[in-house]
Amino acid sequence: MKIQQQKKLYFTEGKSDKVYEVDLCESGGDLFVVNFRYGRRGATLREGTKTVFPVDYEDALSIFNKLVESKEKKGYSESGSVSIPVKQNTAREDTILKYLEQAIAGTYSRDWKVSKIILRCAELNIKLASPLIARFISSNDEFEQYASIYTLCVLEDDIHVDLIYNVFKNENFSNKSGRVAVAYCLKYGNDNVKKEIQNKILNTLPSELGNHIKHPRLFYAALKDYFLKEENIDASVLYYVYLYSYIENSGREELYKFLESIPLKVNTFKSVRYIYRVAHLLDDYQFLGLLSKRMGVSTPGYTSNYIYSGQQWTSVDIEKKKENPSVAFSSKTRKYFNKNTYSLVYKLSKTNIPCYLDYAVAMLVSLNDKTDRNASNVQYNYIYDSVERRYITERRIFPRYHEFTALMYVLYGNSTLLNRNNTKWFYSEDIKLEDLERAEILPEVWNSNPEKVLYVLSHAKSEEAVFFALRIIKEKKNILDSLLLDDLQRLVSHYHPKVLDVILESIKNKYKNIQPEDAIMLALLSSKNERAIELGLGWLNFYERDYFSRDEVVIGLLLTGEVKVIDYLKTLYGSIPKYNFILNLNALSGLFQSHSIYTEAYLLEVNNLIGNTTFGSLLSDVSMKEINKLASSNSVTNKLFAANLAKNNKIETFLLFKDSIDKYINSDDARLRQVGIELLSQFPDHFLLENSKKISGFCFSEYEEVRTAIQPTIERLVNLDTDFKTSLFNSLLIVLIEAEKYDGLHANCYSLLTENYKHYLNDISHEFMFKLVLSHYEYAQKLGLPLFKQHIDLNTLPVEKLVSLGNSDIFEIRKMLQDYFQLHIPKINYELEKALLIFNSSWQDIIDWACDYFESSIEEKNWTVNMLLYACDHTKNEVQAFGRKMITAHFSEEKGLPLLMKLQEHPTKEMQFFVTNYLETYAKDSPDVILKLETYFKTSLFNINTHRSTKTRIYAFLEQESVKSKVVAEMTVRLINSILGTKTIKDRSNNIDVLLSIYDVFPEIEVPLLIKSN
Repeated sequence: MKIQQQKKLYFTEGKSDKVYEVDLCESGGDLFVVNFRYGRRGATLREGTKTVFPVDYEDALSIFNKLVESKEKKGYSESGSVSIPVKQNTAREDTILKYLEQAIAGTYSRDWKVSKIILRCAELNIKLASPLIARFISSNDEFEQYASIYTLCVLEDDIHVDLIYNVFKNENFSNKSGRVAVAYCLKYGNDNVKKEIQNKILNTLPSELGNHIKHPRLFYAALKDYFLKEENIDASVLYYVYLYSYIENSGREELYKFLESIPLKVNTFKSVRYIYRVAHLLDDYQFLGLLSKRMGVSTPGYTSNYIYSGQQWTSVDIEKKKENPSVAFSSKTRKYFNKNTYSLVYKLSKTNIPCYLDYAVAMLVSLNDKTDRNASNVQYNYIYDSVERRYITERRIFPRYHEFTALMYVLYGNSTLLNRNNTKWFYSEDIKLEDLERAEILPEVWNSNPEKVLYVLSHAKSEEAVFFALRIIKEKKNILDSLLLDDLQRLVSHYHPKVLDVILESIKNKYKNIQPEDAIMLALLSSKNERAIELGLGWLNFYERDYFSRDEVVIGLLLTGEVKVIDYLKTLYGSIPKYNFILNLNALSGLFQSHSIYTEAYLLEVNNLIGNTTFGSLLSDVSMKEINKLASSNSVTNKLFAANLAKNNKIETFLLFKDSIDKYINSDDARLRQVGIELLSQFPDHFLLENSKKISGFCFSEYEEVRTAIQPTIERLVNLDTDFKTSLFNSLLIVLIEAEKYDGLHANCYSLLTENYKHYLNDISHEFMFKLVLSHYEYAQKLGLPLFKQHIDLNTLPVEKLVSLGNSDIFEIRKMLQDYFQLHIPKINYELEKALLIFNSSWQDIIDWACDYFESSIEEKNWTVNMLLYACDHTKNEVQAFGRKMITAHFSEEKGLPLLMKLQEHPTKEMQFFVTNYLETYAKDSPDVILKLETYFKTSLFNINTHRSTKTRIYAFLEQESVKSKVVAEMTVRLINSILGTKTIKDRSNNIDVLLSIYDVFPEIEVPLLIKSN
């Protein structure tokens, strides 16, 4: 910044030696700031400013003089100060006019360029200079020509259209003179001039865009595609589109939305820059405000002075001069436009209040919390205090958009809390946005223009704009009295909850004694605000008859997106249609859009309303084409709408869905599958009969909702077709006794059997009844038990059939079996061998009961060797123990040896030990028997570290019998030879003892011992 004036003041008293410096500096754009520094002489000075926002020279000079005067009154003086004198500007207009005259006469010789002098006339609004400036329209110097046309446009000199239009015809859009000439001609030219410019635009636009220019939807789709190309893009396209829309006064909203989101990059920023300049000259504040914001808050495309382009590092200045540069929108560019925008806003606030308001409003409504990346943040600044010799921490809270100077001026131009650090503004205290007091510049202007405040509030997309307007309304509540219906609708539907909170009381008072307009009532119901919805429902109920006399209100209610409204309609149309008229489905098209604004939950509620209340009769005239279109949609809710609309439609359901029913039933969505089956139930008999096989398959579908929903249709088919009935009956029974493929399948089959085949269940064969009660599946057992009890007489069953009941999972069946055995002990004794098969039961209660029963109820004479062996050989340990117990109890002479020979083959260790009990009785002194037990001995002795007692008995028995018989002794030696390498020390000792005993009696038998004589 260039210093225009500076004062250095000093104060010395006792130990105090302080300095206070004041600068008046030019900040650019003919605006100035007053900064100061203070502290101990020779130390680092603390800095501050008296102008949070730059001001014009007169205001800055006044602030400067007042500050110096206040310090001098406190004892500061200029002793040793350095002062830069200020040249007074009282004669500057005369000087500028003189320079222009010299330039025209060819006698001007100063360094200040003529183009700069001309532009200075625009800055200072020197209208007397217009005739002189007009002489430069035909200048050969491009900058002088541009400056003259620009300045004449700003000075509102409108008499040079023909001359300036010739400049455009010569230059076209190729340079800045041609472009500024276009702006001048659009502002002051007649319709013919504008038409010629428009034709030139159409001829300049790429053909793929120009062909669609009169059809905004097609045009902007083509424009998006155009910018997706990788090459041959005209960077001025958006500029041409802006000019065309300005002339035609159409398509501006579409262009505005496009410019809201377009990135400020190569191929687009050139146009953005051009539009900014022409919008300024045309006083088009809607677009000027938007682009001011975009350039004020967007992230720069680059910040360095060098970039990597064409496989080499290049100076940015060189790159920008290329016809198609690879860079755009630098940090310097943003700073330049930020300063330019502030300068314009400031000057308008001083010279043109209506334009200032338009510009300020445009900037405020362009703010968007969702897309603007600027965020508030906190920083800490450390200042060294040389007196206390420590650093002081200053907390700086930067509000959102703190670098957007023009906006900060609009919002906080009168703030006493805001401080400035270079081009950033900050607070030193935490203050919530909603708690700030009014601090905008020109508060009285906003007070007297309530429509502007309400426009900002109703169009705001940012909290900064919302709370700006709310602060004004909070102080000036009568502003709400100016609300028009359109504003009210927008405010009621506003995205920010605070807006509706503020205006609700005003709305209540306004409609205290009169019925609100349909639009207001519907807007409240659509607001997502609990208080507003409650108020809207109250109105709807109170003025029900009148509201429901118009079908557009009912349509509007369906489009509110509020579930409470649908609940209200469900109550109103619960059993009879209280208000009956036909609705047009096209008016509800918003419910069926592929990218719906409504939640799925809400759309399902509307579906429920149409399909399950009398409200559906209001849509009974929907055409087959419309229902088919919804049915063929990819949207689940649309398919549901089609089905629910069919419920009250005059056209037969079969005709509506015969071609789409399979897609419903086979859908991945459970709701569509269920509704598909429900639709099928309304199909005619001939269709069901023709497709009976496919339909029966739905009974066994993997989807429970399909199995449940198909049952009424199955009932119809059962009554229509005997063969179908029989076939399905058998299939249902078989599925019941098989493993359940899908959760709930058995339950559905059971339901069908008990409801549709109630009188046919008695025809099930006894054999299948057995299968049912022996099944491991709940619903098979549930079906089988009553049938078994009713039809099966246990007295007629053979014992082998009876014992199979011991495997039933049904306790009652097992109890019936036990009771039967108790009542028929003679029969069981007679058929004991078959009865013993009950031990194969998988139920422990049956095993335990059977052991007790057979022990107490079976006579000894009926136990054969094979029966006892069956028990001992059983896989269950409990049964084996029972068998051993029975052998002990019934071990007679005639059974002894056969049992011993059989039991010795048993592999279990328990049985091997049990056999040792009978060696002395049935094998002693019987070499033939002992030889037959060789395998038993070998198996038992091979066990390592187990059943020591069994082996001890066997070793003792073998030693005892080996000394009696040579053949037994030889067998024993064979046994010991085979097991010698596997034994423990204890076993080896036993082996040696036995071998020594044999050697003593039969020395001729070779033993595996080396015996030394003493």
